[in-house]
Amino acid sequence: MTRVSENSQTHALQFALNKAKARLENLQTQGSTLKKLTKPSDDPVGNIEVLTLSSQASDNKQFTRNIQYGLMNLNIVEQSLDQLSEVMNKAKELAIQQSSDFYNPEIRAGVSTEIKQLRNHAMAIANKRVGQKYIFAGYNTLQQPFNNDGTYNGDKGHITLEVSKDFFVPINMHGEEVFYVQDDSAASAPHPLNRFPDMKSSPNHNAKPGEETVDPVDENNASRELASTKEKANPYQDRQNIFSILDSLIAAMQNDDTDLIQDLLPKIDKVAGRLITLRAKVGSISNSIESAKSGIEIEDINAAERKSKIADADVAKLFSDIQKEQAILTTTYKSGQNLINTNLLDFLR
Repeated sequence: MTRVSENSQTHALQFALNKAKARLENLQTQGSTLKKLTKPSDDPVGNIEVLTLSSQASDNKQFTRNIQYGLMNLNIVEQSLDQLSEVMNKAKELAIQQSSDFYNPEIRAGVSTEIKQLRNHAMAIANKRVGQKYIFAGYNTLQQPFNNDGTYNGDKGHITLEVSKDFFVPINMHGEEVFYVQDDSAASAPHPLNRFPDMKSSPNHNAKPGEETVDPVDENNASRELASTKEKANPYQDRQNIFSILDSLIAAMQNDDTDLIQDLLPKIDKVAGRLITLRAKVGSISNSIESAKSGIEIEDINAAERKSKIADADVAKLFSDIQKEQAILTTTYKSGQNLINTNLLDFLR
């Protein structure tokens, strides 16, 4: 028969008490935080997933801020395009009226004053700012994009924002694509050699009479010239913007030139059609941002639900376990009173 010593009983009781206290302490910590994961060792895999979901939620908060900022900018751009469309429609209406022979030069001169105000309104739209940033200046947002003569000083940059994971959208339009009839030409002036057709080829002045002349430049650089011709036949194109069209319309009104007024009508129509296309583009970008916003909201709901299942404690089960562990601890204390002798006389007895 094995003898159980007092020390063995004491250690066993102490071990049971420590285990019960540890479980009760863990349950009390979960009860105070309402989280069943209080330390990484509780569920290593679950902790990694919770950290991943928390990082994703942090990214979505930044994406939401980007979405709000992007929609604000796009709404301002859309409003500016709407105002610019009204300016061009009003200019077209006046041009149609004054292209008729029914009106006299005095009336056309008076109407030119109204067109000047339309031009000033268009210039105010072109140099519109949000805070300290010009909305039609491309990347160069701190510099005024248009001079009073209609010269564009900005660049062709499109500012992009990430509105969801790896999804970038432009939130601005530069001045060339909005105010110029064509924004893909290489220069704003006609080719200078077009004024001198005789200078397009260089004759060989050293050739003898009756001898065939060969242009040395063409002979040495034929392949290079052919390549450049294939890329762009005429890089110099005459460019017109809204301000030059309105200036021409003002001059035509003041000079009583009905032919010029009629010639400007197709250009005004082209500008109006271009503005409609740009407004549709802004609308499509806004719709894509709204779709990304909806996706982020759904993703946040799913992530919060998944995170709750992993980390949050079941309140009913938690407090039931606390009561059970408290009863176990009380029972352990009472059983220990009967196992351990309280004094030396009881031991000697």
